[in-house]
Amino acid sequence: MNEKQPIQSSPRELLCVASPCVDICKYNKNNYCVGCKRHSDEITGWINYSDSMREAIIKDLSNRNIDE
Repeated sequence: MNEKQPIQSSPRELLCVASPCVDICKYNKNNYCVGCKRHSDEITGWINYSDSMREAIIKDLSNRNIDE
């Protein structure tokens, strides 16, 4: 008999902290997005970050003064 194996979620599927992207993707001279205030490295790495890392970044966004 062939029993189907349960589908296992990948670790990425279990993450629940959403991206703060607001679809205004314009970078300033320091590589910070003027829309979401994340650095370009944070944006590209977002998919690989843990929820705790994502929460720390989101918490810090309100402290960032991003000039265009």
